[in-house]
Amino acid sequence: MTKKRNKFMERFGRVLPYILSGGLVLTLVFVGSFDKHNQEDSLSLDTFANDETSNVSVDQMSELYVVADLSDVLGLASASDVASNYVSATSIYNSGIASSGKLEKPSITNVDASRGVIKYEVKEGENIDTIAARYGASADQIRWSNGLKTVEVAAGTIINIPSIPGIVYTVKSGDTIDSIVEKYGSNANEIIALNDLEVSGISEGMQIVIKDGHLPETERPEYVPPRRYYNNTGTTYTYTYLGNASNRTNVSCNRGLGAGQCTTWGWLKRPDLGFIKANANRWDDMARSAGILVNHSPAAGAIFQTDSGWYGHVGYVESVNADGSINVSERNYAGCYGVMFSTIPAGEVGRFNYIH
Repeated sequence: MTKKRNKFMERFGRVLPYILSGGLVLTLVFVGSFDKHNQEDSLSLDTFANDETSNVSVDQMSELYVVADLSDVLGLASASDVASNYVSATSIYNSGIASSGKLEKPSITNVDASRGVIKYEVKEGENIDTIAARYGASADQIRWSNGLKTVEVAAGTIINIPSIPGIVYTVKSGDTIDSIVEKYGSNANEIIALNDLEVSGISEGMQIVIKDGHLPETERPEYVPPRRYYNNTGTTYTYTYLGNASNRTNVSCNRGLGAGQCTTWGWLKRPDLGFIKANANRWDDMARSAGILVNHSPAAGAIFQTDSGWYGHVGYVESVNADGSINVSERNYAGCYGVMFSTIPAGEVGRFNYIH
């Protein structure tokens, strides 16, 4: 009898591990057959995000991997949800925001929070300052996100608002995440996570939020480029325009005074000649017809004029120098699309008519 019992125990001991393993598998199948997507106690990033006090341990992330692997092998109904949780947790961990012992939940992982770009319709009485106070971004960040020079914006206008302090940026051809970070700030992982770019990446025309981003000064809508000048002081500049050759020295170009034709500058400097509605090559003839003195002797305040070229040319005599040279101002001459100031040497002065 004792022999038979010993044999039974020996055989039972051999099959016991298989029985326990089978029971474990049946248990997993039974538990896995339920849909855990909506269960509050499931190991889900939704739970982590909704619980402001929750911290995900690195051990828990390992558990996610084991469960995901078993669920896939056994074909459980919850396999896709578990796998999704593991991928999301891995993405957060690899972003560098996990501490050595805990995978702490940052604000960008809150799946229920507003993400990316918010489209907002401006209400009557609102401006960028009041809207910024409501959403937490600065007035400048919202202005820059919409190309606005001031805080005033018309009611009914649809504007872009960054969901967190930062700027809304429209991706341009050739942009990469790294190039955007280098130029506008933030970091690659935050841009990817905040705008859900893990799979799609960026593409031209896409609007994204750059957390804590800033526009370079030259890209800000309120930016006014400085006045541009070119100076060749002390040199001799020769410009030939369809047969009209005249040396200039002490040349400078002021683009801040506005561009236009040579005649518009003549009318601005001599409004009394506003009756001359003609190209520059007719100014001398029309002035003579009106009884205005026209000769070859320069004087300060006179209009210098030539018939050369398609339409002729006029300018203004600022002053006459002791050596016979004259200081002049003129528009649309020698490639200066502003107002050019220069000196015409004494030897060149006789090339022009002077309307006094």
